[in-house]
Amino acid sequence: MSYEFPIKPSREYVCPPDAGPAWRSAYEAGFDMAALEDNLKLTPEERLQKHERQLAEHFKREEFLETFKRGWNFIQLHHGNTR
Repeated sequence: MSYEFPIKPSREYVCPPDAGPAWRSAYEAGFDMAALEDNLKLTPEERLQKHERQLAEHFKREEFLETFKRGWNFIQLHHGNTR
């Protein structure tokens, strides 16, 4: 799965006037700087736990979509297009 920027930001964000060139470039490219700032407030352990939760959710979605796809293919194979 791939994403294209800009992704909808997690919350309203205004780039600070004293932001460095790398920060401003990431902001202008559409990165979710609000989420980045929120993550930087977490401890490394909290960030790792958050990442592991999000990864598990991603794999659950992928598993669901694969099951859905197999079901859809089964229906198409055995019942064809009835339109």
